This record gives sequence, structure tokens and C-alpha cells, in this order.
Amino acid sequence: MKTYHFKSCMIGASIPLEKPAAFFRIQRSNKWREYLVLEERHLISVLKQQCEGMQVYLFEYGCITFVNFEEADISVFLEFLAGMVDAIDYAMVARYSESHLIEVGEDGSFRPWKESRRTCAFGPYVIPIIAILLSKSSALNKIEVDVDANLDDSGQYIEYLRRGKLQFNKKALSVVISNFLKFEYASIRTLRIYDRSVMDNDSIDSRELYDAFADYYELNDRFDVLQSKIGSLRGTMKSYNSLSYRRNENRLYWFEVFLLVMFPIAGLIRLILH
Repeated sequence: MKTYHFKSCMIGASIPLEKPAAFFRIQRSNKWREYLVLEERHLISVLKQQCEGMQVYLFEYGCITFVNFEEADISVFLEFLAGMVDAIDYAMVARYSESHLIEVGEDGSFRPWKESRRTCAFGPYVIPIIAILLSKSSALNKIEVDVDANLDDSGQYIEYLRRGKLQFNKKALSVVISNFLKFEYASIRTLRIYDRSVMDNDSIDSRELYDAFADYYELNDRFDVLQSKIGSLRGTMKSYNSLSYRRNENRLYWFEVFLLVMFPIAGLIRLILH
């Protein structure tokens, strides 16, 4: 029996794949592929040891999946990678990580996950699929936390709307709106984590396994929940801005009425004084 263990973690907002590709002299034949694979021959120069069965998948949306790595090896690799990418967020590494393990029997069959009753034949597409889906789940964890944080920040403005109160700190509201817009932009940029990734070994079996793991990690359901939350955030901000605009418009209207009233009064005062 052969065991493969995977660990995926977020290290930052993005990873520029061109830099490690250039360092390891990897020719990227498919520029649209959102990940880069480092094989044993690449890792030996980094870890300074035999790296049989070890792989690293680098994803442009800021995630890494390690295959058959020990924790010490992961630390060494991250120290190496820090020299060619933006600063690694180690707090993010610790918070947004997921693991998976499969055991391949002597007959070449394995269960996709421990509780599964289904058995699959091990093939060259299995490791890439697990590495990709695990990274997508880790990246989705980060987005889910960001959405909830934005919802918490907008909570005070929802309370203002409930009370019909529009006296608020405009600077604070601007910060909330700015953060939300930045988050939406980042989400659009990383939206490809929900697409089926481009792989060399594309077949009916690989597609079925890909869909099975996507269902196991509930990627589609989690995406629908996120879309609903983002829609609520957008609606809250739109409603608040609309009511704030109307209030300012009403203030301007009443100021104009005040000026129109004051105009004849001022003329009457001049007549009395003369």
C-alpha cells in the first residue's frame, strides 16, 4: 500500500508564477493554467535531500499544495519561496490550510476519502485533481471569512437603516465601502478557482473524479452561499447610499425654500428701515 498525503495553504493574495517558473527553467506551454507544478528534480535543489514522490503545486490565487511533505520540509520551502514572491503571511498559512490523504492498494485502487464507499483506479490525473481541489477549498475558506468580516462591518449601517437614522460617520462608511469594493475586485480576480482547471490528463474518469471532489468539498454550495451574502452586502450599501443621497437632497430643497422665504422678508426689512 502506498500513501499520498496532501496539505494546502494560503500564503498571500497571489503568487506570480513567472518568477518560480523562470528560476526552475520551466516552460509554461499553457499560459492560461492557473498553477505551476514543481517535481522531484526541482525540489532537490531546494530541500537538499531526496524528494521521491514529492511535488508542489503553486496557484496564482495565493495557494500552495504540498504532496508528501513533512512540516519541516514545508517550512524550508516557504523560506526559499519568500525570496521570489511577496512577503508570505504566516498567520494566513496557519489559519487557511487543509489536508487530505489517500491510500493506494496493491491493485492500484483507492478510496477518494475515508468515508467513501466508492473505489477508483489510481492514474496520473489523481494527484493533480486532489491538489487543485484542496487548494480551491483553502482559498474559498479565506473568501468566506472576508465576506463575513464585511458583513460584520456593515452591521452598524443595517441598524441605522432599521431605525431610519442617517447621522453617521461618513469617513467610516467610506472605509467600509472601499474595503467592500476591494474585496469584490479580488473575488473577481480569483473567480477562476470555481472553474474546472486545465489539466494534461483530461478524460471522462478525471472529470468524474474532479466533480466528485468538488462535491465532497461542497465548492458549489459554498459559492452559492457566498453569492447570496455578497448580494446582501451590495444591497445594504446601495440602500444606505440611496437614503443618504435623498436626505442630502431634501436638505438642499429645504435650504432653497428657506432662501426663497428670506428674500421677500429681506426686502420688507429694507423698506421699513428706509
